[in-house]
Amino acid sequence: MNAVLHLDAADTRGHANALTVNGPLDHTTAAILDRTVEDALRRHATVILDLTGVTFCDSSGLNTLIRLHRGAHSIGGQLALAAPPAQMMRLLTTTGADRIFPIHGSLAEAWQTHPEPPDAQPTP
Repeated sequence: MNAVLHLDAADTRGHANALTVNGPLDHTTAAILDRTVEDALRRHATVILDLTGVTFCDSSGLNTLIRLHRGAHSIGGQLALAAPPAQMMRLLTTTGADRIFPIHGSLAEAWQTHPEPPDAQPTP
């Protein structure tokens, strides 16, 4: 694939940050995801990836997600996945990776699991 991966901040609520992911997640774009999520994990305990816009995911993309999950877990954080497309969900299920990630049907569902703390102040 020769396309660009775009990651954008979707929302921040207390200790959690959501990022939207658009485009292919493969060997040419995995480094973008890696850098962006690692940076977000330095500032937030939980990072939620809204995968609705992922057009393709290969083993490089999956390996990056697993590495990021392990890194988040090692610092007491969490990497959650929201709305993985059918092809990506098949990859997660076939490899057993669906058992290590919190996977949500939508970003709204993910926020129900990781709500903003009642005393949190809005992020400017």
